[in-house]
Amino acid sequence: MAEVTPLNSHSEFQILINSGQVVIVIFWDTRGGPCRFIIPIFEKLASDPQFSSIKFVKVDVDEQEEISQECGIRALPTAMVFKDGEKMDELTHPDLKGLYDLFQKHA
Repeated sequence: MAEVTPLNSHSEFQILINSGQVVIVIFWDTRGGPCRFIIPIFEKLASDPQFSSIKFVKVDVDEQEEISQECGIRALPTAMVFKDGEKMDELTHPDLKGLYDLFQKHA
């Protein structure tokens, strides 16, 4: 069962997205209602065994401004998919169906 890991540094982010594994990052903050709504959904979907090949992480934009700026985050929440250091996909203001479809596409 996958766990959503909080990212704590820019170097950790760089290592992870360049690892060769598909990584889905959710950018969020603690203030916004949409973020508080989507994080539990993101975590529940991430625990589904069919997505076990994906690494799931979350970035609090207030704590990790460097990562947020590098990724060009303009709206929250935003989910991004990375592999081999390249952004493969992006979904802004995701809902349950949008996240599920994104996860399936990259599983």
